Amino acid sequence: MEEMKQDQKTIGPLPGCQLEEALALVWDVFSTFESEELSQEALDEFWSRIDYEYMLQRAGDGDIRFWGAWDGDYLVGVCAMRGLDHILLLYVDGEYHRQGVASNLLKHAIIDCRSIDPSIRRITVNATPYSRGFFLKQGFRATAAERQEDGLTVIPMALEALD
Repeated sequence: MEEMKQDQKTIGPLPGCQLEEALALVWDVFSTFESEELSQEALDEFWSRIDYEYMLQRAGDGDIRFWGAWDGDYLVGVCAMRGLDHILLLYVDGEYHRQGVASNLLKHAIIDCRSIDPSIRRITVNATPYSRGFFLKQGFRATAAERQEDGLTVIPMALEALD
């Protein structure tokens, strides 16, 4: 799909050569905004989930798709979908929060996934307590109670009836 521009920010598929940079951005944002009260087990679990070799393999197999948001040449946001209907990662550099970057990344990823499979009617995410408010504003609703997964707190959510 063609890249979309928002002001001077470009949003589009993430080139494989930027995967390592993208995962570093994810870790930096996670460390800054979500890690403060987490156990070492939870930090280790998150780190293992964004392992470069693991993600490279899954992206190569087509199991995970990545999108990026750039301000010029600077990568400012990352979205990753597992399959075509589950948000695995959605992280934006703190200096770009509340500027529509995450919303536009999410919209672009959903449009791309639905262009591959127009029958998709539901997108899911395991939101963190930090991201819950963002996903609620995007129209997601909790589908189950908050729970612990390997030391990480997640809230299963879904965006239903996509049109």
